[in-house]
Amino acid sequence: MSKVDPHQIEIPDSMSEGWSKIVNLLAEITNVPSALIMRIHPNEIEVFSSNDNKVTPYSIGDKESLGQGLYCETVVSTQRELIVPNALKDPDWDSNPDIKLGMISYCGIPLNWPNGEPFGTMCILDDKENHYSELYRNLLSSFRVAVESQLTTLYQHAKLINLNRELKYRVNTRTKDLANLNYSLTQEIDRRKAAEHQLTFQKFHDIGTGFLNRMALENELNEKLLNSVNKSNVAVIHIGFNNGQRIQTKYGHQTLDQLLVMFRERVGNFGDFTIVTARRSSTDLVLIVDALDMSSALNTLCNRMVEVAQSEFFIDSIKLHLNAYIGISTSIDTQLPNELLQFAHEAMLACKDSGHKFAFYAESNTHCQSQINQIENSLLQAVRRDELMLYFQPKVEPGTNRWVGAEALLRWSHPLLGEVSNETLIRMAEQNGLIFEVGTFVLRSAIEKAAAWSKVIDDFKIAINVSAVQLKNEHFAGQVASLLEHYKVDARFLEIEVTESGLISDESTSSNTLEKLHKLGVTLSLDDFGTGYASFSYLKKYPFDCIKIDRLFVTNLKENKQDREIIRSIISIAKKLDLKVVIEGVESKEHENFIVQEGCDFGQGYFYGKPMPSDEFERSFINHAYLGTKEFHYQ
Repeated sequence: MSKVDPHQIEIPDSMSEGWSKIVNLLAEITNVPSALIMRIHPNEIEVFSSNDNKVTPYSIGDKESLGQGLYCETVVSTQRELIVPNALKDPDWDSNPDIKLGMISYCGIPLNWPNGEPFGTMCILDDKENHYSELYRNLLSSFRVAVESQLTTLYQHAKLINLNRELKYRVNTRTKDLANLNYSLTQEIDRRKAAEHQLTFQKFHDIGTGFLNRMALENELNEKLLNSVNKSNVAVIHIGFNNGQRIQTKYGHQTLDQLLVMFRERVGNFGDFTIVTARRSSTDLVLIVDALDMSSALNTLCNRMVEVAQSEFFIDSIKLHLNAYIGISTSIDTQLPNELLQFAHEAMLACKDSGHKFAFYAESNTHCQSQINQIENSLLQAVRRDELMLYFQPKVEPGTNRWVGAEALLRWSHPLLGEVSNETLIRMAEQNGLIFEVGTFVLRSAIEKAAAWSKVIDDFKIAINVSAVQLKNEHFAGQVASLLEHYKVDARFLEIEVTESGLISDESTSSNTLEKLHKLGVTLSLDDFGTGYASFSYLKKYPFDCIKIDRLFVTNLKENKQDREIIRSIISIAKKLDLKVVIEGVESKEHENFIVQEGCDFGQGYFYGKPMPSDEFERSFINHAYLGTKEFHYQ
């Protein structure tokens, strides 16, 4: 296949607009006059994106010839980060052309196409001495991941166009050749050999992807185990795609086939170890890894797969995501091929249940899975018997300690299994098809409480978590509207929290649902903010009113300066976007002092109150004297 020339790839306007927002955000956060994305050409370098929110000497389309000792030319040639705090004091840079424009300090990193060829740089420049903190350099690197992910998409699209062009050419050529073939014995033998080869290929390969099929997988794994140097040389990775069946149903088998091939291509190959790919079922892939240093190989490969699974795929202009769960077993666990495959499958299921991106097999997983199955079997009966209940955790105005809202959390007290938490219940309900029943119970119960409490205190919001399955249900917004009308409660008393994973599963339907809820007047909050790869982009795509900073950043607030700076940056951006900010995980006075100082709107955590049943919550509310002289009246 002919190679793709990255210099010939055009950047679409929609992507350029996104980059413009990135450099504006960079310039704003780092407080410098200039933030740029530069594109390199054979003989010159061009300003491709420039911030327009500050006075800057650079304009889109500006070009400079190479060979003048430019900052960005050095970054491209060395493929390393470059920091120049003050070019006037640096003999290596005191004649740099950018000094004439007033830019005396520089921080830049390379941007590359997925084949390793340079695209250019992403950089920030200052008209005064600047040593660029580690936080700003990390921010620059984070934006590079987003830009290079988009470059990968463009490159793969160009690659597919080349492939289609060449396939059409080959088809035409083959058609002409067949018209000229005679029926000679030699050609008949050739055709028979080709047919035999194809039959052999089809016997051991998946037709849609070209990967090994299940039978060939077991044979290959058996060979690997027999020929391994020691017991730690072989590993099996089972990749389950949670939304594979939905993609196959909605877009067809061929689309899913192409998507799996693109996923594997993006993962790539590695020189230090070998990978054999197989398709064990329509929506699952299995990788056999053979490596001398297995620990390093698995760490590299799994992190790469997680990164690829978080990227976007384009097929026929359709943007798709893959929700991947990864389970790993090694030949230390067993030397039997069937068991090794089964262990990897169990690890994948454990990963899916735990919410982790990948998980290793352990014997405890089997017991854990058995317990989960037991819980799932009882859940249906619990829903029918109305055994589920809601707990409420207060949302507090920091500083005043005034309770302004509550998050509704699902609980189930099972006589044998103990108390089952909100996250486990929702995950099981999604997996066994009970999410609509469970979700309706939560929604109805929360709105009923909102109706009762709204009569006692004004503007007290009850927040509920909505799963990805509920969000992509086109009737969900209508269900919310009906319940609000039934209980005669204003929509402003209800807050709906969604996570990034809920948006990724079906962005089109999610967008429609959120728009309808926004028009109703329901408060919309983006949960677990800062933990996903595209959180900032969702703030411009969807009508959110509030962001909820994940407790991950609060846990080590006292010891970790970087976490403090990240929280400050998020709050600063939220304020500029006119968004409210909630911080989870407030568990100490030090935590509260910090969020008060930074101007956070609301706090939530054990420092203010643990999740509690509604009657206990109401008593605590009254004891805090935030309800005046009114009392709750129970139905």
